Amino acid sequence: MSFRVNIVMEGVQETISRVSQIEEKAEQNLVSIAGQISDDGKVAWKEATPQGKTGRLRGEEDATHAGLSVSFTSPTEYYPFVSDGHNTPAGWRRPWGYQRAKRRSFVKGREMTQKLVEWLSQNMTRYLSKFLDNV
Repeated sequence: MSFRVNIVMEGVQETISRVSQIEEKAEQNLVSIAGQISDDGKVAWKEATPQGKTGRLRGEEDATHAGLSVSFTSPTEYYPFVSDGHNTPAGWRRPWGYQRAKRRSFVKGREMTQKLVEWLSQNMTRYLSKFLDNV
């Protein structure tokens, strides 16, 4: 005695095509979310950056995104010294020669980069939870 079982699967092709559509839309959503992270991160970074005497430090920050990559840059040459801290000068060159400073001290940094990283880590789940919306 033998038995024959026939299994017919209907809708497999439709399911595969739907999954591929979800994959395409999810990638597009991730790219648009990277743009939102770039824009909102730039605003948060500007809020953490002090105005300074010249205004160059706050005005030259930039956030760009290409695909899923987001980069934050500041072309201001003294940005690391303000962000991480620095020592005061050991002395100054004067017309009559070098004059040593009376004392040196460490100026604490404003930690703008660290504040940006903290902002990104706190808000990343809020942004990434939306990437399957409208799929």
